[in-house]
Amino acid sequence: MDPFTQGLLGAAFSQSFASKKKIPLACLSGTLGGLAPDLDILIVSATDPLLGIEFHRHFTHSIWFIPIGGFLVAVALWFIINKLLKINEWKFKTLYIFTTLGYATHAILDACTSYGTRLFWPFSNTRVAWDTIAVIDPIPTLALFIFVVLSYRLLSVKMARLGIVFMIGYLLLGFIQNQRVALAIKEISSLRGHEIESLKLNPTLGNLIVWRAIYRHNGRYFVDGVIAQPFIKPKIISGTSVATIDPEKICPQLDKYSTQREDIRRFNYFAQGYLFEYQGTISDLRYGTEPHKVQPIWGIKIKPKTPDAHAEYLGFSRPNGRAFGVLWSMLNGSYVTNQEDLK
Repeated sequence: MDPFTQGLLGAAFSQSFASKKKIPLACLSGTLGGLAPDLDILIVSATDPLLGIEFHRHFTHSIWFIPIGGFLVAVALWFIINKLLKINEWKFKTLYIFTTLGYATHAILDACTSYGTRLFWPFSNTRVAWDTIAVIDPIPTLALFIFVVLSYRLLSVKMARLGIVFMIGYLLLGFIQNQRVALAIKEISSLRGHEIESLKLNPTLGNLIVWRAIYRHNGRYFVDGVIAQPFIKPKIISGTSVATIDPEKICPQLDKYSTQREDIRRFNYFAQGYLFEYQGTISDLRYGTEPHKVQPIWGIKIKPKTPDAHAEYLGFSRPNGRAFGVLWSMLNGSYVTNQEDLK
């Protein structure tokens, strides 16, 4: 999720366990704890473009790292409060409890998105992605903001707990929508005579209504948009299909021990296996500019003439005005399929 939502959830969770007197401190400590795991974005390399995406949502997002992460945040906060601001009112133990509670919310919320989080590292390298909420969704963010502010202003634990209840309810709604979309895709794939070998469902930006669905069948990925309005049978917006990629066979001129072959493996792991060729690049099919189209957001470019140099990481164009217009028309029910949409 976006940092603002992560900070708010950390604050609400910490406030939920605070006495009235300690709610302001819980708000500050929980916010910092909720934000801290994303400091892994500072792990970058000037020579290895994939290092950043490899270590984002890595060890700092593991549930086993929570007590360590909470401790590090508490140490930093204790130093600022006690040594720099000369405020000796709060004990380190209190800070540690609140920062750890805030820290604990981060990875769980990230695992609810489609991006992938190493939730159980080092015992498992699986990128956990429950596909129940988009990486940016203003509805839970706004609700959390209101409840956190009310809790802070009124010194009310109840308000913070209501915020947590709302968030849990919203995530459960995302799970229900995920299941509805999955059933719709299984139905349409059956009508097409396809057997689903793997399935990826992504709620699109800012909502739980419009989804991007990708399934694998017989060496191809099929991409569809799904409009899952409440109390109405989900509507399929048929997209297109692309050939799958074998990370060990693509670019056969690369040796299996070369740096760029290993970069293809690393990117394949990051993309959870959903790779395809796009305009001379190897790209991540999980995310696209429009729900039913293949145009990706990021990918890598291989340079076979320099096999021991790292692959180039590319960020393609983000959704533009047309893409947002398509998404909005799907949300409000006015979308009409045309030939351009099948490309």
